[in-house]
Amino acid sequence: MRFSHNFLYFIISICVGLTRSVQAQVIRHPSEYNAEIGTYLSSSTETPFWLRANQYGIVPNQSPVLTFRVGIYSGYDTTRKSTGKWRNSEYDVSYGMNVVANATSNRLPYEKSVLLPEAYIKIRRGIFEAYIGRQREKFGLADSTLSTGSYAWSGNAMPIPKIQISIPVFTPIGFTKGWVAVQGTFAHGYLDAKGYIQNTMLHQKSLYLRFGRERDFLRLYGGLNHQAVWGGQATDRTGIPGVLPVGGKLPNGLLNYFYVVTTINKGRTDPQQYTFFDLTNRVGNHLGSVDVAAEIDLVRHTLYLYRQNLYEDGSLFYLINIADGLNGIRIRRNDQRAIVRDILFEFLNTTSQGGPVFVFDDPDKRGKDDYFNHQQYRDGWAYRQHGIGTPFIPPALGPQNQYPYGTFTANNRVYVFHVGLAGSLPIQGSLLDAPISYQVKLSFSRNLGTYDNPYSPVRNQFSGYASLVAPLDILGGIQLSGNIATDIGTLYQNGVGAYISLKKSWQD
Repeated sequence: MRFSHNFLYFIISICVGLTRSVQAQVIRHPSEYNAEIGTYLSSSTETPFWLRANQYGIVPNQSPVLTFRVGIYSGYDTTRKSTGKWRNSEYDVSYGMNVVANATSNRLPYEKSVLLPEAYIKIRRGIFEAYIGRQREKFGLADSTLSTGSYAWSGNAMPIPKIQISIPVFTPIGFTKGWVAVQGTFAHGYLDAKGYIQNTMLHQKSLYLRFGRERDFLRLYGGLNHQAVWGGQATDRTGIPGVLPVGGKLPNGLLNYFYVVTTINKGRTDPQQYTFFDLTNRVGNHLGSVDVAAEIDLVRHTLYLYRQNLYEDGSLFYLINIADGLNGIRIRRNDQRAIVRDILFEFLNTTSQGGPVFVFDDPDKRGKDDYFNHQQYRDGWAYRQHGIGTPFIPPALGPQNQYPYGTFTANNRVYVFHVGLAGSLPIQGSLLDAPISYQVKLSFSRNLGTYDNPYSPVRNQFSGYASLVAPLDILGGIQLSGNIATDIGTLYQNGVGAYISLKKSWQD
């Protein structure tokens, strides 16, 4: 039996055992419900970039769209903790489900009309948490709302089904008296059964440290995340000399899982299982970021600075792609009702990639990283043809992307200059239940294509976005949202689009 199935049965048995031990909590009724209906409209057939980017793959690329969304959630039981009856040795359970139904006449083949972006059950004990299913997540030290998105995992694609254990929030290490805190995850997931390589698996882990207590003037952060696609069966069973074995089955099993987790690329000699590509590289497609950040408490404001260094093909180890990365600075006013609460500036550079030449045994020439593309996993760093990482490395939607001869993206060398704003508007009215909140995103990118197929001329693109959310005191409380976005340039269709919705949330 395949390792992935054994691993799944093992984890499920643990979850079943834990569930039995917390049966009283499992049967707790849902604590939150929500329902939303809305429509996407556009002056062109293409939904503008900032209406669909980083939306967890639920917004179709083409408009118009009518969408209906419903969610059911039950959080952890906070009543026992607030009354002092909670003990760290006890288990607690949380679960949630979200369903999205889209109606559009222009749906692309990979865009389904009914989606399940969230369906999970979580179990917590002390500082640890485990979950199985799909859940909206982001990884990396970056702003969580106004950012262009973390390089490796931005929330741009549908959540991937996985099993994960974690320390979900920064937790002080006891003997450091709170000066050092840790956060981390370890997960095993399953990618799409379709595509050039079918039934691939995901290995994912992250580890971050915080130096400084929450009340301190300065807090420093550092850590990394590691993503790897591995295993699977190629649709081309004839094999490709040096790249895919005859039969098309890529390395899997417990031993190869060890190679994937540890990134060790030695000790493999079986020519029937490993091709020249496997023997001179690591098993699977690996990528991620090494992050550092600083948070400074200025009393009335908080300053947050961060940097994500990119790795995908060994270049970062030799520092030859150190020019690439996501850089951000955010200043936040410590007042939830401030007119301008957050101001964010970001700069993303992916143009270096260690240079235009790759020579395996020359550290100074281990470039041409070709971000999000891969010779074996030609579906790329994507799930259901949505990029899992930054949306500014987009999928190639055209003849050049026909597998097995194409690659996931035709544009992974980009400069991005980005500004974000958020706050509240001091507008009063009899129907308003709270202040109106707003967001603004303004992005300018220079798109160079790839080293092998550069754009000539360079494609410049501006994408803008503005949203208003008005909580109305009608029907027991309802949320009216209005969003407008525009694309101007040579990368996407020029156009203006909007999303208007009504959302009702209520608690049991």
